[in-house]
Amino acid sequence: MTATSHALVGGVIAATIPDPSIGLPLAAISHPLLDLIPHWDVGFNWRKTPKLKLFRDCVIDLTLGVTLAYILFGQEAPLLYFLGAIFVSEVWDLLEAPYWFLKWDFPPFSWIYEFGHRIQNKAKPPFGIITQIVVVTGIILVLKLI
Repeated sequence: MTATSHALVGGVIAATIPDPSIGLPLAAISHPLLDLIPHWDVGFNWRKTPKLKLFRDCVIDLTLGVTLAYILFGQEAPLLYFLGAIFVSEVWDLLEAPYWFLKWDFPPFSWIYEFGHRIQNKAKPPFGIITQIVVVTGIILVLKLI
């Protein structure tokens, strides 16, 4: 999933689950669970993408996600908890970054990369974007209605 999708899910978890001892683990586990769903993200074909373009696209995606999550849910949870939930929802991909950009092919970065690579369920656009919109919107609606 895109960083935007992960940030929105982390943000809505913080906004709807007031207890960080429950919300933070849920936000963390949401990442691999979301990656099991067929999706597209900016990291696909990362080996063939120029590193500067990939870095720029990843930063834009992450910035967009955090900004949207804050606009939608940032006032509904304490700021530190809110940002922590987004961070743990994103940390899986953040820990892959040294493998991608610095070629750090050693643990823990290689382990995180291998795990992420195995659970990714890739789908080309537009289907891979539509699945994210539907799933993330569904998660937001379910959590806001509970």
